[in-house]
Amino acid sequence: MDLSYRRKITKTIIYILIIAAAAIIQNTNGLTIEIGGARCFLLLPVTIMIGMGEDEGFAGILGLIGGLFWDLNSAVHFGFNAAFMCISCFCCAALVTYIIRNTFISNFVFSTLSAFAYAFLYWLFFIIIKGVHGAELSLFSFYLPSAIYTMFTAPFIWFFINWIKKKLDKPIKA
Repeated sequence: MDLSYRRKITKTIIYILIIAAAAIIQNTNGLTIEIGGARCFLLLPVTIMIGMGEDEGFAGILGLIGGLFWDLNSAVHFGFNAAFMCISCFCCAALVTYIIRNTFISNFVFSTLSAFAYAFLYWLFFIIIKGVHGAELSLFSFYLPSAIYTMFTAPFIWFFINWIKKKLDKPIKA
């Protein structure tokens, strides 16, 4: 179904506001629940689930915006989150467009895989390769528990995102 130009702009603005809200919730102390020191990577499932079912380029831009919001809060690795999320959203949207269907399972699997890939790559690039002394076990004490926490929040995020997408794609009755 093709949307009018005005509805596409409205949809884009709402998506960006949802991503900005997720960034504020994720990056502000006290707004998210920490379980055993693990934090939810909320922006990963939000941007991936919004991008799935959309055009690959649009999904990549949404991932880039979400990553930039995340990078605004970091002082060390500016650009890693933007690049990772842009590539992840682009790949997930391309897979949904050309190979698989946009279902709950595909959304859950892709957001879970991206959370674990993010945790491992961040740990590898910014902890191990930089040679932070004694931080090798942080993979098991922070990064993997954070990915697991993100995995458990993904179904709730999917229900919210799916509800919003259905409302935005519903045709207007004349």
